[in-house]
Amino acid sequence: MESEDRQGHLFVLEGIDGSGKTTVCLRVEQHLLGLGYNVVRLREPTSESKWGQEIRERSPRGELTPEEELTLFIKDRDWNATNRIRPALSKGQIVLMDRYFFATGAYQTTSTGISWEEILRRNREEISAPEPDIVFILDVSVEQGLQRIGGREEDRNQQFEQYDRLLKVRQAYLEMVERDSGNLVFIDASRDLEFVYNDVLQHIIRWIEIKK
Repeated sequence: MESEDRQGHLFVLEGIDGSGKTTVCLRVEQHLLGLGYNVVRLREPTSESKWGQEIRERSPRGELTPEEELTLFIKDRDWNATNRIRPALSKGQIVLMDRYFFATGAYQTTSTGISWEEILRRNREEISAPEPDIVFILDVSVEQGLQRIGGREEDRNQQFEQYDRLLKVRQAYLEMVERDSGNLVFIDASRDLEFVYNDVLQHIIRWIEIKK
């Protein structure tokens, strides 16, 4: 795990499909921009690197083996850290991530059999992925998550957005909250997203103020 003296902040929103993380991430970005903060919102897999493009094109069709996908995620993240995350942090910007290596751990452990601990270790040690200031785990039941995404059939990743698999993904996230070394914050995302958004926003603002 890398140790770095950085001027900016890195906040990550994680959760199973339908947890509301993308909506909350967008709203937090808008609010922080309105307060005058310099904010960069990033999402993984990226749409810029060749590895991220391959994930986006082939994963929804189930064309990648779990091992191939894990390797592509790590390569894409290495590119993202080098070209987007670290430069933004060095400039003092606030980086908001819609999924990061915690998602890779939660999802890929269900398909590869590799523990989420090992997947997170590889990201931290092999590519020195910058450590987030806070990782928000937005938690909902699988039933509620699938209900929320029911209208997005065309975007549904047939490999991952299945009930049994999402049960395991959710369990991995909950285990991370209990056992991982990072600063993970559990957020009850079964509530109206207005409450979820306010919780995340207040955590971020308090963190920034404390670190000033």
